[in-house]
Amino acid sequence: MAEHDEKHLRAIRDALILHQRWLKHDTGGRGRRADLSFFDLSGLGLNRINLSGAKLAGASLSGSRMTGAELAQADLFCTDLSHADLTGARLSGADLRGARVDRARLSSADLRGADLRKGAMAPAGARRPAGNQSGVTTFIGATMVRTLLTDCRMSQCDLTGCDLTGADMTGADLGGAVLVAANLTGATLHRAQLDGIVLAGAKLREDQRAELERRGIDIDGTGMVPLAERVADMISAHQLWVEHDGRAGRRIELECADLRGLSFANQLLSGSVMRRCGLRGADFSGSRLVMADLSYADLRDADFTSADLSGCNLRGANLAGAKLWRVTMRSVDVSGDGSRFWPTNLEGTSLIGADLRDTSLARALMNGADLTGSRTNATTLRGADLARIVGGQGGLQLTT
Repeated sequence: MAEHDEKHLRAIRDALILHQRWLKHDTGGRGRRADLSFFDLSGLGLNRINLSGAKLAGASLSGSRMTGAELAQADLFCTDLSHADLTGARLSGADLRGARVDRARLSSADLRGADLRKGAMAPAGARRPAGNQSGVTTFIGATMVRTLLTDCRMSQCDLTGCDLTGADMTGADLGGAVLVAANLTGATLHRAQLDGIVLAGAKLREDQRAELERRGIDIDGTGMVPLAERVADMISAHQLWVEHDGRAGRRIELECADLRGLSFANQLLSGSVMRRCGLRGADFSGSRLVMADLSYADLRDADFTSADLSGCNLRGANLAGAKLWRVTMRSVDVSGDGSRFWPTNLEGTSLIGADLRDTSLARALMNGADLTGSRTNATTLRGADLARIVGGQGGLQLTT
């Protein structure tokens, strides 16, 4: 939680009091619409506060507690709501353009008619917006179970890794939106605009998948950049980059690229970035992917047999059905003196039905990982922290 001095807190408190009077249409002139633009409200407890119509443009609400809060028609342009708890909050008609809402909790929240399109705000002297400088509205890794998103303007919104289970997006404009590795199980997309939507690795029921395919959407490829013809040259340049400590060659840095079914077997790919890429069925057997970034990638049915994934970032990736037999997942000593180690990140990763035999998870980050139906043995589980995996340990298949 951020530290706030007494003067700062008093200014916020006074603004909130006057806003409540303004909401009650105080005829005595004592009420005033709250203008907390660019204020730092991070970490504050604002549960069930009524900030309908308030001005909060450029403000930081990161980590704030706002369950059940009233934010209808609020100006949240370029705000930072990352890690905030907005469970059950009402944000209908709110302006969230350019906002950062990454890893926030919005289950059962009401965002009907909200504006989630791109929107950037230029810094003005010392006043710098807390939201995304790129202007893209992001909900990366947010929890939005049963959230109302009907008639939202969400074109080009980034919902990578979102849990949208049971969410209602009826009539929403999702043109060009990114839902890579999102959980859309039971979500409603009736009358939604889906032109250019990116769904690689998204979790869908079979009936949802069939409906999207009927509408002409290539679920694994739409919106992805095809790069198959350039991959061999990129790998060669990356190997030079690794061997010469960045003084030669060029690092692989890809995002939302279509690399389905390609072979990266026995390649040196340490430090590479293939974030949110379509890599279904790709062959990484025997490859070195130390400190690589494969977060939110679609890696269903990929082959990582005997690969080195030490320190690799696989957060939110879809590894359902992947072969992870005899994979190395050591923590990397990034300090060189043993004072700081970088573990393999499997947080929020889907490992449903994956083969994890003879792969130790002892040093990996496992919070929110789904190992339902995965094949494991004594080596896999020895020393692993499985306390917060999805569904507990009952869904693991222990083999010899």
